Amino acid sequence: MNITTITMPNGCRYMGEDNSLLSKLPINGKFILNKMVTGCGGTSLFLNSKIPVVIISPRLHALKDKFEQHPGCFLFHTPYTNKTKRAGEITRLMSDLKAYIDAYGTNPFFQTTVPPKVLVTLDSSGKVLDVLKSCGVTDKFLYVVDEFQCLMGDAVFKGNTDMNFLIRLDSEVKRICYLSATPIPDLFLDEVPQFKGIPYIKLEWDPAVLEEPNIREIQMKKDESAEKLCGQIIQDFKTNGYFARKMVNERMVYSTEVCIFLNEVRSIRNIITKNGLRPEEVTILCSENKASDLPSGFKPGGLCTDRSNPVNKPFTFCTKASFEGVDFYSTNAITYVFINAGKEWQTLDIMLDIPQILGRQRLDINPFRHDATVYYKTKPDCLSENEFRMQQQTMEQESEKFIDDFNNASPAMKERLIKLVRDKADDKKFVDDYVDVFQVNGQATLGINHLVQVAKWNQWHQRSHYYTNSCQLTASIRSAVKMNVKPQAVKDFEAWYYSATEKDRLKGYSDFRNANPQFDGLLLQNPFIDQRCHEWYGVLGYDTLAGLDFDTIKVEAEYANLCSQAPIIQECQREFSIGSLYAKPEVKQTLQRIYDSLGLVGKTAKATDITQYLNVRERMITNSDGKRIEVYEIMP
Repeated sequence: MNITTITMPNGCRYMGEDNSLLSKLPINGKFILNKMVTGCGGTSLFLNSKIPVVIISPRLHALKDKFEQHPGCFLFHTPYTNKTKRAGEITRLMSDLKAYIDAYGTNPFFQTTVPPKVLVTLDSSGKVLDVLKSCGVTDKFLYVVDEFQCLMGDAVFKGNTDMNFLIRLDSEVKRICYLSATPIPDLFLDEVPQFKGIPYIKLEWDPAVLEEPNIREIQMKKDESAEKLCGQIIQDFKTNGYFARKMVNERMVYSTEVCIFLNEVRSIRNIITKNGLRPEEVTILCSENKASDLPSGFKPGGLCTDRSNPVNKPFTFCTKASFEGVDFYSTNAITYVFINAGKEWQTLDIMLDIPQILGRQRLDINPFRHDATVYYKTKPDCLSENEFRMQQQTMEQESEKFIDDFNNASPAMKERLIKLVRDKADDKKFVDDYVDVFQVNGQATLGINHLVQVAKWNQWHQRSHYYTNSCQLTASIRSAVKMNVKPQAVKDFEAWYYSATEKDRLKGYSDFRNANPQFDGLLLQNPFIDQRCHEWYGVLGYDTLAGLDFDTIKVEAEYANLCSQAPIIQECQREFSIGSLYAKPEVKQTLQRIYDSLGLVGKTAKATDITQYLNVRERMITNSDGKRIEVYEIMP
């Protein structure tokens, strides 16, 4: 494959900041553009250009986001509804699109300040092509297939739709940009005729603008599941009032919003139900046709699109429908990802899905935008390469024989064969061969579905190379997100810390900081390291910790002795009013906030701590819900 590299200007973070970039791209033909990084404004470059553009995306959520940002575009979308209403809505949309195009005149496309821009899903793109063809302007547009790696990822369950899309677009359109930050891997591209041999352009960015994610990988135990772990995350949040915290510029910051990537609507439904979450607490990003699977009162969508003033719900659940292209605007959201190799639908493509997920947080002011926890399960059993190759060779031979028989058949027999393939049950398709029904020049015919073929190869490649054991999986995750900025010594320490036992962590942490003081700043910004370690080391020092044998009970006692109570008492007097009643969880949260504000990072609040600082009386009262609860009354 012939790869051309375009070097972006120093300090440039967005494609639109390079005024000459469009002139360097072969926009009068077909090409692949590898952005290399997510969130760099790829679609915005084309939407803000003076080129008439059709943005084709496999993800509706992404298109709705772009429409919010560019309301002058034409969004070709009809809500998921019954077939009769949908047909009428599509007819209306096609008429509206024709009027939108006609408003620009017959030949204005390169003379107007704001030429037409159309947003459409991959599934509806054929209708847009029909309208543009009827207007005689098909060749005036550049067709940008955004996140085109989804063509391979989705082929397993909608391969016919995607392959037919690719065939039609390639045969009817002259100008196509296949756009992605995580394109289909090079080893598969030439296997798809529509991609073979077309120019491949890769952007090279200034290393100074690239930020390395901070990933904590945790292998799930046999008895653990995404539902169980999410329940723990939710309960910890309800107890603490935050998902994570860390020091940034000598200031404690908190994450009160979370994005949970879990590709199973059923599990999301169970998590919501079992933990008593309410619609006002939850955003769910999934396909519209999954709306009926959600709990009563919940519906898909509702993500905040206000970049300047984002207001989000605490919990955002995301299925694969939102892994690509969706922009999350949050000032403090942290990310959790669940991977389970034992469930095909939860087996993510490490090289494609993980970078996309970690690139969804768009606001630079979010100190947690690069922090993520990946929970995973591996599955060691997998076909050997020889076994898989033999299986594929047999399927390819069967495919070629079937196509040869079809090509040599009479017209009547061709119709019968087409019907035979079309009527196959879903679980019988692509089991013995890759034969599929395609529309070519308006006529049904049979051919080989190359997208499904490479998708099967990629599935096996993922399982055999990444999912057989934890070492391979974690190494591949780090490779996928290009974790090559942070010093290796820090990476090695963090990997050790995440897997170490509780009793060993303080000693290992202290030994590392004592030997490597130059990395203090990196460690203090890691929200996955126990904050008590930071504070104990900072206040007591290495020698004192060593003299206490790094025993956390002894260390905590010594630390408490050194922590002055006067400032705490003063803050407590400000926060708690004499004569008022406070529930114990409220007391705990307030005390923790006080500790943090005073820089007592390692001091973990307990409700009973209040007795050390104020004169209180413990009481039982009946709350507004009629429940008996324990409270503290603040006495003079």
